[in-house]
This record gives sequence, C-alpha cells and structure tokens, in this order.
Amino acid sequence: MNEEPKKRGRPEVIPQDARWKIRECYKAHFGQWDSTVLREWAIRERIGTWAADTISRVIADLKPKPEPKPKPRRYEIAAPMVMWSEDGTKFKGIGKKRELLVLQDECARYKINWKLSKSSANAAIVVSYLRKAFEKHGAPLVLKHDGDSIFHEECVRQLLDEFCVVDLTSPPSYPQYNGKKERSMRDIKGYERALRRNRVGDSLEERIGLTMTDLNDDRPRPVLGGMTAAEVFQQKRIRLPDRRRFKIEVETRQLELEAKAGSCKEIQAARRKAVIEVLSHYGLLIWGGNVSTYLRAQSGTN
Repeated sequence: MNEEPKKRGRPEVIPQDARWKIRECYKAHFGQWDSTVLREWAIRERIGTWAADTISRVIADLKPKPEPKPKPRRYEIAAPMVMWSEDGTKFKGIGKKRELLVLQDECARYKINWKLSKSSANAAIVVSYLRKAFEKHGAPLVLKHDGDSIFHEECVRQLLDEFCVVDLTSPPSYPQYNGKKERSMRDIKGYERALRRNRVGDSLEERIGLTMTDLNDDRPRPVLGGMTAAEVFQQKRIRLPDRRRFKIEVETRQLELEAKAGSCKEIQAARRKAVIEVLSHYGLLIWGGNVSTYLRAQSGTN
C-alpha cells in the first residue's frame, strides 16, 4: 500500500536520487506537472512523501522565468486649465443621502466648483454647476469624468459643445484612472468627518465650505512643491492652444485610431489615447508624473 502522506511536522529533506527523479519527471512532461501533481506521482511511485512546497523548491530553477511586465508611462498635467476632473460622492443626511459634486483642476488640485444637492444629482444640476465654473474661470480643454449616464444627457452634451470642451471618459469599472479625484474625495470626506467629530460647523453645507477652504487655500501640498492649490491655479497658468483646433485634432486622431483598431478594447480606448497624444504634441503633459496614461493609473496622489 502507498504510504499515507504526513499531515504535520516539518517535511523530510528529499534525498539526492529522489530529487533527480522528480526533476526528470518534471522535464519529461514539459513542465506541465506542478508540485502538487509531482507529490502524488512520487507517492504512487513509492519514491517518498513530501509537501508540495518542498517539491516546488526542487524544480524551482527549471520553471521558466516570467517576462518582466513593461512599466506604464506616467504623466502629469503641465498647467492649470488644461484638464478638469468631475466626480460625486454621497453624504448621509437626515432621512436620505445627499450628493456632493466637485470639479477639480488636474494640475493644481484646485476645487473649481462644488454643489451639494438635496438628493442624487440630475443633469440640470450638473449643467448649472458646470456652467457656473466655465463662466467664472473659463472652460478647460478637457473634462474627465467617470462616464455616468448624466454626461450622455442632451443638455450636458450641448453645454460641452457650447464651450468647446473635449469630453474624456474613464475606463469602465476602473476609478483609478481618475486617481487624483478619487483621492480628493477621500480628503473631503475625511476632513468633513473630523469637523463633525470636533463639533465644528452647524450644518453639512458649512463643513463642506470649511473643507474646501482648507484644501484650496490653507493646505500646503508636498506634490505641489509646498504651494497651496489656489497658488498653483493662479500662478502656474500658461497660454493654451486654440480650443477649437485642439478639439478637431483630438477627434481626427480618435477616428484614425478607431480605423486601425484590432479589437473592441482598442476602439474603446481610442478617445483616451487621442487626448493623450494631442496633449503631448502641445507639451501639456509632464512624463514621469504620478498618473498612468491608461488603465494602470495610480490612486495615491498626495
């Protein structure tokens, strides 16, 4: 009868002749028998009983080394007003949840505008707070968002067309692409909780206002060289390309990429790739920053 495998204690050291047989068996089967299979094989052949981890170390040098994965190129937006990001987060109110919408400049981390709705936001609210920001600060070249159905509403599309803003949608189910904004939402909620815990602010609206003042005007940011978001937003502006020409170039490049695409994924990524290429052409990206060009965006943003 086959010897019952040991279930406790340190596995035995495999003798040299048994090691040789295990290695030869592994090679004879083209590396397709893993250590768990080899363990059962060794028992059946009455060679011995060892743990799968022990056998794995015997054949470790015979396993092909995995090819190193190429590191994704990372970029940082070079100046304010090039790209804004938009997102929302929920806050618990009395009896129902309220939604906070926030616009942020990607370069400065400056909160351009925000709107605390009494319930879930709708297209009319989004249009109102976007228009207010565009009319006060000017429109960005690119608006990044998570692809919520609101941005497919006709009134929102008309607003973006009116101000000639390039629409950029994050990949489905991958919030890390909008990493700076995800981090900002955590900062907002964390500061609001701290204010509430310390009984500062009589209402959610007041605490949100104090939070935005901290994040925009008071907090020196290491990632911004010790400057505040407001300082960067005001002091680091540069002359941007003509927005109509920029939008035409993005849309033209998108069509070219879609025509060359070999899969649905490449077609879906064409818009994002076109935006990155055209921004790079104008020198509006700093390569080596902390945001990925596509699906492997980093969520940590300081």
